Amino acid sequence: MTISFYRMLPGQILCLLGFCFLAISGLRAELQISEIMPGTAHDYPDEEGDHSDWIELHNSGEEEVLLNDYALTDDPENLLKWKLPGGSLKAGGYLVVFASGKDRRALKAPHANFKLKSEGEYLALVLSSAGRVLQEFAPSFPKVRKGQSCGYRFKGDRLVSGQPTIFAKPTPGARNDALSVEPRVADTKFSIDRGFYQDPFEVELTSATEGAEIRYTLDGSPPSMEEGLVYDEPIRVETTTVLRVMAWKEGHLPTDIDTASYIFTSEVLRQPVRPDGWPTHYEAKLNPFFARMAGPDAVDEKGVIVKYAMTPPEKLGVTAGELEEALLALPSLSVVTDRKHFFDKKTGIHVKPEGRGRSWERPVSVELIDPRGREKGFQIDGGIRIRGGHSRSPACQKHAYRLYFRKEYGAGELSYPLFGDEGKDRFDDIDLRTAQNYSYHYSDSLHHTLLRDVFSRDCQRDLGQPYTRSRYYHLYLNGLYWGIYQTQEHAEASYAARYFGGEDEDFDVLKAKPSSDGRATDGTDRGWRRLWKMVNAMAEEESPEERLRLCRALQGLDAEGLADGLLPVYVDVDNLIDYMLINFLIGNFDGPVTRFARNFASNNWFSIWRRNGRDGLKFFCHDSEHSLAAQPDTIDINRVGPFVAGSSYDQFNPQWIHQQLTSVEWYRDRFQARAEQVLGPGGVLSREANLTRMNHRAQVVRRAILAECARWGSYREPVKGREDWEKAVAWLDNVIRKRAELLPDQLADAMRFPGGKPARELVPSPLFNPVQAPRFRERENGGTFSAEEGQIYFRTDGLDPMEGLKVRPGSQKADSDRIVTKPLISGDSEVRVYIPRDGSLGQEWIQPEFDDLAWRKGKGGIGYDRREDYRELIGVDIQEDLLGKGTSALARYEFDLEEIPGADRLLLRLKVEDGFVAYLNGAEVARENLQGPPSWNGKALSRGDEDALRWLPLDITEHMGLLRKGKNVLAIWLVNEWERSSDLLLYPELALGNEVPGTLVATNSDGRLMARVFSDDQWGPLFTDARKVHGEAKPVSRGQLMISEIMYHPAEPDEAGRTAGLVRKSDFEFLELVNISNEVVDLAGIYCRKGIYFFMSTSYVLAPGERAVIARNAEGMAHRYPRCEVAETYQGNLGNGRERIVIRAADGEELVSVIYEDNEPWPARADGEGYSLVRRDSSPDVDASDPGSWKSSEVKGGTPGQP
Repeated sequence: MTISFYRMLPGQILCLLGFCFLAISGLRAELQISEIMPGTAHDYPDEEGDHSDWIELHNSGEEEVLLNDYALTDDPENLLKWKLPGGSLKAGGYLVVFASGKDRRALKAPHANFKLKSEGEYLALVLSSAGRVLQEFAPSFPKVRKGQSCGYRFKGDRLVSGQPTIFAKPTPGARNDALSVEPRVADTKFSIDRGFYQDPFEVELTSATEGAEIRYTLDGSPPSMEEGLVYDEPIRVETTTVLRVMAWKEGHLPTDIDTASYIFTSEVLRQPVRPDGWPTHYEAKLNPFFARMAGPDAVDEKGVIVKYAMTPPEKLGVTAGELEEALLALPSLSVVTDRKHFFDKKTGIHVKPEGRGRSWERPVSVELIDPRGREKGFQIDGGIRIRGGHSRSPACQKHAYRLYFRKEYGAGELSYPLFGDEGKDRFDDIDLRTAQNYSYHYSDSLHHTLLRDVFSRDCQRDLGQPYTRSRYYHLYLNGLYWGIYQTQEHAEASYAARYFGGEDEDFDVLKAKPSSDGRATDGTDRGWRRLWKMVNAMAEEESPEERLRLCRALQGLDAEGLADGLLPVYVDVDNLIDYMLINFLIGNFDGPVTRFARNFASNNWFSIWRRNGRDGLKFFCHDSEHSLAAQPDTIDINRVGPFVAGSSYDQFNPQWIHQQLTSVEWYRDRFQARAEQVLGPGGVLSREANLTRMNHRAQVVRRAILAECARWGSYREPVKGREDWEKAVAWLDNVIRKRAELLPDQLADAMRFPGGKPARELVPSPLFNPVQAPRFRERENGGTFSAEEGQIYFRTDGLDPMEGLKVRPGSQKADSDRIVTKPLISGDSEVRVYIPRDGSLGQEWIQPEFDDLAWRKGKGGIGYDRREDYRELIGVDIQEDLLGKGTSALARYEFDLEEIPGADRLLLRLKVEDGFVAYLNGAEVARENLQGPPSWNGKALSRGDEDALRWLPLDITEHMGLLRKGKNVLAIWLVNEWERSSDLLLYPELALGNEVPGTLVATNSDGRLMARVFSDDQWGPLFTDARKVHGEAKPVSRGQLMISEIMYHPAEPDEAGRTAGLVRKSDFEFLELVNISNEVVDLAGIYCRKGIYFFMSTSYVLAPGERAVIARNAEGMAHRYPRCEVAETYQGNLGNGRERIVIRAADGEELVSVIYEDNEPWPARADGEGYSLVRRDSSPDVDASDPGSWKSSEVKGGTPGQP
């Protein structure tokens, strides 16, 4: 480090201890940095009460100094980063400048536009008029510890030493007369590291400082020079223990407090009902609603009864070993603090969970411990608060938390890859979220899964949008097990700066709030308010042309649709579309518009806006607990709207923006295209993709859920165990299947307010094309298409079969695959019906051999209808037997087979209300609207009349092996939603099907296969499958792919590009991948979450030697490289310095990675001169991160997509 002072007198150069500096005495008027406080652990708050970093300036000369001649900076490349305010500083005077980032040039309380790092960084005082550095700490000022400052000692106005000194007691605005800091006691060391243990052991504590006294505590409280036990012999550890240690010595500064948690899973199972020192109750006034949520046994005359004990394994129907395995199945977070911070009667955050803000933040130690050894782990001191809204009730004992990492606690941030290579590795705070409304501990819900909220955010990830990441952990509070939690990133300004680039101050963060929605939590809401006015102007506008103009203005475009660099970009249309699609898919009834306020209010949304950027608002899925039929009657809920919430500023929300945009044809077309892409076969939000996404998370929780059940499953009787959780997950599986089927119809039937204004009469605004893309099936020597109806047109030359709205000349017709069926059960088939009055029949009746001669006999469908909707379908009316008396009817349909059929398909379809389970020859083959085993008096989820009259098609071909020669029985257990329901229906058909292939399309020619369906004068979406016509492709695997070209620092955009809205160099970034194998490979599912973020949601096939281009901006590539095809786009930017890129297969296997840099020996021309990095050869054995394996491109701009 060099500390330099300029404008010095001759001969005043000193050199001590390796630091070069210049003395300052003898100058008549001399402004200098005299003290630095890079931390918040001090007693000098700013005018708002915040404890910010600060820089003390001192005029050590004999004349007054004019301050506006000077500047401060922490960036050697930007010397005038923050100019001092106007005014003067008298001789001998001091001025404290807060380095808070608030950027306020007021002499009374000046705030610089940057902050300081406690580990040290560059800092300089600059003569602004000359742009000359007067004093600098280069490359950084010394590292200081918590509570210390760095500066220069003076005697009077005379500098004692030019050597910077560390002060134990900062003196802002006063002379630095204090002695330099005393020597510090060496850190304490533990002979046994934190972790999970089975056998007792002894821990030795040491400090390298001779004569230091070590003190420790075992109850979570912080030891000090006066508090705690004096260490004089090894500590015996034979049960779960939290050990906190410090050391001190007279004349020395004490150590920080070190914390280590030792967890014994066998002892966790025996966690007592009343742990020593922990309260049995806390006082709380519960209104009737919260008292009901708490449960009848949770409160007595002393207050809320605190629950600590674990349910014994035998009561859960498992062994102790299984329960211990569950505790070891996830990494653990151990939070340790003085117990009073949780349960003090006046200040405890559990006793007063409604408390918000810094005054309700408490100091803690946080440890990450992974018993599996996959995580390195960490220990850090920080702060903890309760987070959330409704769940802050004192009735709730398993609260959600937010952890803060501030300089006042020690490290100013958590530096750890919490999300592996999926996310960043620096955090100012992190959320610990858990289920609340649908949980065992609060609402005694049987829909507790810990899966709903994270599913929505995983959807946002897979759609390639910004999202907040999560991982599952077990949580311990002072060694007591507290259940399963998820970490979640906090969508705030620091998050935006780290993922989108820039500074915290560049971003506005807005969220829904209970009383005043849309207020900024970071930055301001001025842009949000302007957007509200523009959107409402669109709502009031009747002219389609004017609505289109306003739609363009929201995107920073002029009236002709061209980018106008002077217009702010408010809306990222594609981000908004994906955000709305997710919320529609999951049936979110508490955000962004909430059903709990009859859809007149907004809730649970977050957004981030770079106010001076060209990106537009990014909306984040958040707190999506009320979704995916968490309340069973919402399985078919329609959240497409339109809703009135949003016209007023206090309720303005993303769905209101979307609703007004649907009055613009351009937006509807864009929404339809995206919906068809992601909801269709193979799409990111298709049924299969959703099930895979959910099952991936469920599998993680499944291994650990027993521990959660043991901790909270007995909060109320009956005890909830693993089977209850599995039933809830099975219900989610059922919901996901149904929601994927429902949403296209809901979007196709979408309505809007006429002109955008709330009104009783609505007008159609379809958001989904009822004509679907054709499906392609590979066959020998080619493949065939299938479509429900209409004519299929295809081409193999890479051109769209549609030109304008007509058939492109030269396009070919294809006949669709079709199924020829042979009925086994039809509308006039004989049926036997029985109405059970108890459960005595069991499951015997589903077997073919069961004697049903005593059952009621008839033909066709069964049920009843007090109106006329179902009468023509019902052959056996059971109203008299069932209405008001029960909910179940049992039906048996018998059919004979002379031989085992050689069919391709076995197809069941039904018209049904409400739920059923179907059995073929004694085995379950299908179910709908029922979770768990059916019972004679059970209840199904509702299936509306309109849905009941539509065929429910079910392909049960996988069960064809159940068919037998001779007698076969289809048995169906029909269940109503309740005994007083006005109707019930079952009308099944069962058939064998044989496939008749359509037109064979050869797949050995060059080009790309493209096809569309034309039906009812309407074109369906384009089918490309993103696949070359090369025949069968296999999923890409390690060793088959190489990053062959990187354009990380492109040339500036030209004038035509800027006119088109391509104003950033990053608009022209790209990666090129090449297939270096001898096989045809499919890139479907590959992703990158390190450096940049993309997910290949559809198939993209590469023959040997072929290339795929992944770009930052498709429009930018089309402008600069018009012949280049973009396979996928990514979020984020490639770093212009050092960057690591990791691309993985769908199963998480690393396919290829590279670390590049911009300094020698890496090719210099690739760093901003318009050339790309290009691999010298395609050998997989060469280290991709070796600069010798790269060169700059031969031509400016590179050659994306070309050899």
